[in-house]
Amino acid sequence: MSGYSEPRPVNTDYAVSLLEQLRVFFEQRLLTDVVLVVEDAEIPCHRMVLATCSSYFRAMFTSGLSESRQGRVHLHSVNSAALRIIVTYAYTGNLAISDGTVEPLYETACFLQVEDVLLQCREYLVKKINVDNCVRMLSIGDMFSCAELKQSAKRMVEHKFPAVYKQEAFLQLSHELLLDVLSSDNLNVEKEETVREAAMLWLEHDMESRSQHLSSVLSQIRIDTLSEVTQRAWFQGLPPNDKSVAVQGLYKSMPKFFKPRLGMTKEEMLIFVEAASESPADGPGSGSLHSAVCYSPQAEKVYKLCNLPGDLQKVGTLVTPDNDIFIAGGQIPLKAAVANHGKAGKTQAVYRSVDSFFWFDAQQNVWVAKTPMLCARVRPSLVHCRGFIYAVGGDSVGGELNRRTVERYDWEKDQWSTVSPLPCSWSWSTCVSARGCIYALAHDLTFCYSPEADTWVEVASRKTSRCFSSAAALGDLIFYVGGLHVASTSGLRLPTSTVDGSSVAVEVYDVVKNQWRRAANIPAKRYSDPCVRAVVLLGSLCIFMRETHMNERPRYAIHQYDVAADRWYPRQAISERVLWDLGKDFRCAVGKLYPSCLEVSPWKPPAYLFAPDGVEEFEVDGEMVSLPHV
Repeated sequence: MSGYSEPRPVNTDYAVSLLEQLRVFFEQRLLTDVVLVVEDAEIPCHRMVLATCSSYFRAMFTSGLSESRQGRVHLHSVNSAALRIIVTYAYTGNLAISDGTVEPLYETACFLQVEDVLLQCREYLVKKINVDNCVRMLSIGDMFSCAELKQSAKRMVEHKFPAVYKQEAFLQLSHELLLDVLSSDNLNVEKEETVREAAMLWLEHDMESRSQHLSSVLSQIRIDTLSEVTQRAWFQGLPPNDKSVAVQGLYKSMPKFFKPRLGMTKEEMLIFVEAASESPADGPGSGSLHSAVCYSPQAEKVYKLCNLPGDLQKVGTLVTPDNDIFIAGGQIPLKAAVANHGKAGKTQAVYRSVDSFFWFDAQQNVWVAKTPMLCARVRPSLVHCRGFIYAVGGDSVGGELNRRTVERYDWEKDQWSTVSPLPCSWSWSTCVSARGCIYALAHDLTFCYSPEADTWVEVASRKTSRCFSSAAALGDLIFYVGGLHVASTSGLRLPTSTVDGSSVAVEVYDVVKNQWRRAANIPAKRYSDPCVRAVVLLGSLCIFMRETHMNERPRYAIHQYDVAADRWYPRQAISERVLWDLGKDFRCAVGKLYPSCLEVSPWKPPAYLFAPDGVEEFEVDGEMVSLPHV
């Protein structure tokens, strides 16, 4: 009989039981053989357990030196609370990390070389990086040589530079880290004067000791990108004894051309989420894929954004005043269910609603997962108000009570909390923020939410009952555009919200006067299926319109509203060579993005641009084109 024995699977129940017994031995101080002494605390432990999780203790207890036989080990410059958390983890496998404990825990884990704790703390810190702590995280990552934390924190510092350079943590940066930040091409600044001010604030914070760094710090300023007025006066305020040295040295050493900072290349773009794009690999009737693209009206170019994570569909979309892009909720495909209809089976996708929440890292062109919402929501309304993000309602989230729920996101804490629910259950509500309040609009009703009072109050009603409309706020005015008429009694949806078959209806709410009024209709040449999105583009209220007629290809145009004249006029026609068919369900927002960080999406001529056999003329961009004689 052979001596070979087949390996058996690990008995996980036994492993859990062994860990549980170790915990009991630790709590009851049974068979402990070493005492950790830190500050005024003493923690009896087992050498074997400590050596298993910590390379520091493993080296100490197996070295053969006198320290390996000591019954009491004194640990200096170690946080006692963090040490207790690590010891508890060694016996239970459970690590309690919070905002208040993560930094001392990370420092203690570095000292004791507990790799598992270091990894979990690093992931926690990277996820929690925000505008208020990114400078401190940069210093921590540098101090402990954590490349991932340092890199993630630096990206946030670059992205939020106009907001962080006045923080106390920035003024306390080391000279080396300051140079690393100021020399970056990726600073999100629109003017070099911002970098100059940051450099001067850091120098003036402790001029006596930092004057030795004057030339190295000021040499990071790209003089040629400063305005002429600033260039003439920018050395004013420097110490008299250093001024001449700085002037002579800097101007001699400066190159003649400076690469602009990343923030100086930003372009305001229309961002389309869930744009429909047929996959050439799919067969007939296979449906469409959903992508995220953006269109630059200035350059008339389309750029490709990173696809939504996990094939997400029907998400809520938001661009904050600080130009941060978020998506929330939605649904993901699970599998294809086959329904039999006669002999042929028809495949239908099965979806699951999700509570996901993502922030878009514009430098990396990636979606970064944040703490999920408290509820799963399909197409929630996302609104930014007074520094917080609100997720309002949503479709198909399970019952009337759930559809009324509202929750608020605190980016500093990366945390969601519930607030007062909507007064009514709406599947088609639209929300906007104006004058520090949130306005929810559906049917002919309008409700106003006050964050201070945490209450919803009904305000003036509209003249018409409409849903599936688009809304945007500009100053004290809220514009409610397009949508479908809904009969107030039966809930019947009529074909369109047009007045005479050739225009789109617009209503305007004055927040101060608490009044609705009709505005000029948006002219439309022809359409059978209206699709309009209200946005604020380059400081003006605009409408992005998708026009269709019968089975013809869609046409796109941007219309701008003149508030004083109450008139719409075409701002820009968009050639089909630039923007393909986006479908009807896309989300639309406006944000500033970096063209150099995006992929240009090349135009590919669709098949219907080529003349059918035997046809001498066909239409391109609204004009009839004749085939050349061969």
